[in-house]
This record gives sequence, C-alpha cells and structure tokens, in this order.
Amino acid sequence: MFVYHLNNPIDLEANDGDGFVPLTHWLTDNVRPEKAAWLLETTLALADAAPAVRWDGDMRHLPFVDAHTEDTTWEPALIVIQQDSGPDSFVISRRPIPWAQRQSDRWHETRTRDIGPTIFAAQEPEPIKPLASTPF
Repeated sequence: MFVYHLNNPIDLEANDGDGFVPLTHWLTDNVRPEKAAWLLETTLALADAAPAVRWDGDMRHLPFVDAHTEDTTWEPALIVIQQDSGPDSFVISRRPIPWAQRQSDRWHETRTRDIGPTIFAAQEPEPIKPLASTPF
C-alpha cells in the first residue's frame, strides 16, 4: 500500500471536489464486499504508516474516494482531507498514485494486509423447540 502526505491540503471547495466521492456514497453505490475489504486495507495501511507520514490518528470528517484514480488504474484511492490537529491531507492506495507523489513531501510504502471479503451463505435458523410442559 502507498500512503502519501501531501504538501498542501486538499481544498474541496476550490477544486469542486476534483472527482472525489464521499466514502459513504462510494460504499453504498454498487454495494460489494470487496469495497469493505479495500476500506479496511487502506485504513490499516494508514495506521501502519502513521509515524512515517505524520498522521496523528484522527480525521476531521469521513474520507473521500478518488474516482478519477479508479477510472484510470481501476484502483481507488482513499483521500483523508484533514486530520483534527491541522490541515494535513493523505492519500492511500494499493498502487502508486502519480499526482499524489508529485504533491507529497513524504510518503511510505507499507505491506498490504490482504483482507479477502467473505460472503457467508445464508443458513436457515434452527427451529425453536417448544419448552417442556411444566407442572405449574
């Protein structure tokens, strides 16, 4: 996983979002278990790289997903716009992100924690057995 700390904070209003999709919209549009697994992988990568990229472990709001990156490399990137302690922005992806690397003053490559999505087969619940008759 590649984790980038950007030189300048991302300003969503100035860039009109620049193709960033709110995480909640991305997760609920075309719901697939792979999306949840990817989100967990990127979050763990950010935690693993925290000392190298100077992430304090907090976020001011929910992250975004870079839809443009997904369109060109078929791999989304998680965008953490700001942490509570300052205007720092972070980008996390399985593959290198050229635009993030150009705008980054420090970045870190960390191992990918392969979180395979598991789909559980629906199972019929066991029928509830009636209670034995009581002497009352």
